[in-house]
Amino acid sequence: MDPIIQLRFRQTVAILIAALVTAAAVRHFAHVDGGLSREEIRTWALMGAGAFIGVLLATLFFQRQR
Repeated sequence: MDPIIQLRFRQTVAILIAALVTAAAVRHFAHVDGGLSREEIRTWALMGAGAFIGVLLATLFFQRQR
């Protein structure tokens, strides 16, 4: 396997693991210290993910029009 591809694969896996650990820590602190219920955390997370995907799609759409 090409060393560059192998390096990128390892970096991608490391970033995904770091994102998972960060999300778990934020959820834990929001639930335990923030007093938010699981449903409230889920609702805000889904709204944030939807907004992120919307901005991403709008950016891609408007870039192609130029």
